[in-house]
Amino acid sequence: MKLFLTGGFLGSGKTTAIQQACTVLRGQQTTVGVITNDQGMRLVDSVFLKGFQIPAREVTGGCFCCNYTQLDQGIRSLHQKHHPAVIFAESVGSCTDIVATVIKPLERSYPDLEVAFSVFADALVLLRHVKGAPAFFDDDVNYIYEKQLEEADLLVINKIDLLTADERMTLAGRIETMFPGVQALYQNSLDPGDIRLWLTALKEFVPTDGRRSLEMDYDRYGTGEAKLAWLDHEWQILSREGGAVEAATALINRIYGKIREKGLSLGHLKFLMKAGEWQRKISFTTVFEPALRQSYYPVETRELTLLINARVQTTPGMLDAIVGEAVGEVTGRRKCQISPAVSAAFQPGYPRPLHRIME
Repeated sequence: MKLFLTGGFLGSGKTTAIQQACTVLRGQQTTVGVITNDQGMRLVDSVFLKGFQIPAREVTGGCFCCNYTQLDQGIRSLHQKHHPAVIFAESVGSCTDIVATVIKPLERSYPDLEVAFSVFADALVLLRHVKGAPAFFDDDVNYIYEKQLEEADLLVINKIDLLTADERMTLAGRIETMFPGVQALYQNSLDPGDIRLWLTALKEFVPTDGRRSLEMDYDRYGTGEAKLAWLDHEWQILSREGGAVEAATALINRIYGKIREKGLSLGHLKFLMKAGEWQRKISFTTVFEPALRQSYYPVETRELTLLINARVQTTPGMLDAIVGEAVGEVTGRRKCQISPAVSAAFQPGYPRPLHRIME
């Protein structure tokens, strides 16, 4: 069995790539499974993947490293029930030190398990980073980002279609200098051809005996995570005139607009609209404008569920207030009722891995 661990910072496009890869593999008659991971408990990505009938398990309430037992149980459960040839495991976007805390313990527990570790990076964010431009996030948050890049087996520079030809050349040159010997892939995860190249690289990857554990400042790591607010909300939207999707679209844009108006650094902002069998996922990151990521979906329904996952550099209280204000504004302007079903806003706790193997 192959385990394709997928890491990288918030908003780098990991889930989209995994969903596309599962589609390609199933078209090749390869059985797949996915394990999602988050600090929160109600995940847009898990619901999204299940909508494609992809067998999935969740590790919630902390990173793979801190909830290693859940990860182990997820692997065993998928293997026993679905017998996948390939399992994708997507780590929390604020998690690092994966080699020491996840890969090496897994290799000890599963001697026959083949593990390849991709770290995703948004091409525009990475270009800004390698040029030495001011970071989008606080220095302690950026420390996590840099450590993620440092430990990749495969460095996947994603959303490459957003760069010009000159920007691609600049980025490729800087990557070769900064990460010598690391296999770098440049891809658009919505391009099946690029996904096939990524899968080929994963299948052909052979780990060396010298897979190096990171030297980590855990106090700085914990400080960086604590500067990010996590919000997981679920809302029920009821519109007597069949405009629930339109109301949800207005709410999505208003939440994103308010975050932008306050100048907050956005890791990711994910929404899932779901009405019966119909669903749509909408995602925003720091480098995107609403016009690039949001459009109106002509579906008429009186009610739907809107799931929100927000990861923003601010306080949980401010993030919760932004969403509450947006709900009040949209409710007041439209003939709809928006009622909370799930509400959580918090900061991640200090990272305390169950295992950490440095040798």
